[in-house]
Amino acid sequence: MRTYFTMLLLAMVVSFVATPIASRLAFLIGAVDRPDPRKIHREPTARLGGFAVAAGFCAPILALYFLDNRVAQVFQANESLILALIFCGLTMFAVGVVDDVVGISAGKKLVLQIIVAIGMYWGGFRINELSTPLGPTWQLGWLSGPITVIWIVGLTNATNLLDGMDGLVAGVAAVLAVSLAMINILGGNSVVALLTFCLAGSALGFLPYNYSPARIFLGDSGSLFLGLVMAGISTISLFKAATAALVLVPLLLFGLPLFDTTQVVIGRLRRGQHPFSPDKTHVHHKLLRLGLNQKEAAFFLYVISIFLGIAAIILSKYSNRSVFVGLLVVGGLIGASLLAWSWHLRDRRRPPEDPVPRPDA
Repeated sequence: MRTYFTMLLLAMVVSFVATPIASRLAFLIGAVDRPDPRKIHREPTARLGGFAVAAGFCAPILALYFLDNRVAQVFQANESLILALIFCGLTMFAVGVVDDVVGISAGKKLVLQIIVAIGMYWGGFRINELSTPLGPTWQLGWLSGPITVIWIVGLTNATNLLDGMDGLVAGVAAVLAVSLAMINILGGNSVVALLTFCLAGSALGFLPYNYSPARIFLGDSGSLFLGLVMAGISTISLFKAATAALVLVPLLLFGLPLFDTTQVVIGRLRRGQHPFSPDKTHVHHKLLRLGLNQKEAAFFLYVISIFLGIAAIILSKYSNRSVFVGLLVVGGLIGASLLAWSWHLRDRRRPPEDPVPRPDA
């Protein structure tokens, strides 16, 4: 545990120190987000936060070469897998930097994401089986490749699309990474726990600069990097029988970005729009319209992510039908409470009706 804490702290420090450097670099190379009617911010803001997040993630891993303990030995035994993750993550970071500076069309960016995801598959990040609490395990066979690529590309894009409000993706990624760490510690997968602590630390170190009012944005470089790394880590932990071979665990854990992307894309298709066209239909936009400010909306979505993370941890440890049903009941009660709260906010914002004029006496 001492090594885990050290890696978490080192990632936080490196990310925190690198963020001001990333901000200055962003203005030098033109990676600046200009305000427009679709966006929430009102001032030109640097959007190269991925530089700090990537540095915070990679630095502790490189430091393991100078340690001599059990965790470092496990790292060295899995060195090729971890280096493949870093290489693919930095490749996706580079794609994001180009998009932040000069822009890349959605189609070209999707093709590049698929290429990187295929590289991760050949690097050892594979989903070979799926199971649920209600049935036997499914061996995927030749479907392993397509499903792995779809999962990696889907979660990477979901994280990218969620990034539309100060502090949202950095905070949610930190919650998801800590939840992943707990799942893998309970499952005895120390190398994956190490990676997730590095990821959590890099997001937490960046968050003070990104929380509302943000002084720097993640940009595509940061959100794509975070999404790809989380997707890659999940394929070697959540889909492995040694930890939790339940398809519901990753769906629960990443429920917020996956739900947000699904409802946005479906809504755009129903309106006859391109699925990647920008709009204001994300979950955070709806919370802002209900009357929350950015800090309140971000905190609300942090709480949702924490609940989903706890549910995923419980289900990964006690993967039986009764626990599954219990989580459904608790989730339903929480969902009903949140729905009632949203109605209260809507009513609070509704202007009072004009009084009915009384007839003349």
